[in-house]
Amino acid sequence: MELPKIYNTYFLAIISTIGGMLFGFDISSMSAIIGTDQYVEYFNNPHGITQGAIGSALAAGSVVGALFAGLVSDKVGRRDAIFLACLWWLLGTAIQVACNGYGMLIAGRILNGVCVGVTSSQVPVYLAEIAKKEKRGSIIVIQQLAIEVGILLMFFIGYGCSFIAGDASFRTAWGIQFVPAALLMLLIPFLPRSPRWLAKVGRDEKAIHILARIQAHGKKDDPLVVAEWEEITAILAAEREAPYSGWRRFVKDGMWRRSFAGVSVQAWQQLSGANVR
Repeated sequence: MELPKIYNTYFLAIISTIGGMLFGFDISSMSAIIGTDQYVEYFNNPHGITQGAIGSALAAGSVVGALFAGLVSDKVGRRDAIFLACLWWLLGTAIQVACNGYGMLIAGRILNGVCVGVTSSQVPVYLAEIAKKEKRGSIIVIQQLAIEVGILLMFFIGYGCSFIAGDASFRTAWGIQFVPAALLMLLIPFLPRSPRWLAKVGRDEKAIHILARIQAHGKKDDPLVVAEWEEITAILAAEREAPYSGWRRFVKDGMWRRSFAGVSVQAWQQLSGANVR
């Protein structure tokens, strides 16, 4: 039996951007803890390369997650890719909570990073593909808002847990990271699949049904629905007829300039220190 689905765009965005909150949680899960006496004493005051490895483990995992996120998303869909990413988060968080040294802590953060790599790339794609054209900008902004909310919450959690004696202090703070991932996994089945992905895999009827429910309260003959569907099918047809496939699409016939511009914007945004906590 299929579960009932939610079609309010903003509500869909709030649920799916919990994935962004995971990113925020893990960014500050280390910054909020490393200054506490409990962390310093248990891990024998890590510094230099050791602390650098612990801190950068999240980014290492994110690289891995981002590399295969597109392949997984195209195979199982945007929604299910986010769900699968949460499994990596739960595993990584469990290892962090149970860690007995640097190795387990780094491994746990790498696994959490895999989740972040998938969710940070696929949540915006999912939001863009379910939102109306005029609302896409405001909807995708919710993803960044969720990241900042996650950072804020984790700093408060870290502060509160700093009053707990012993290693239970940081283990409790890291263990609370289970909550948003579990909540997201519980709510994901109530989200509709991306109409564009459904059209891509040949499930046109389902795609039109979801598109109509989101865009026009179920009216399949609404001009907005018809126009959106024609645009989706035209883009997919152009992709199928393109002379290049896979990664070559991003570098052939001058496309490398656009690819370079996109990568540069993202890279410099990070190099500016935006995620340094």
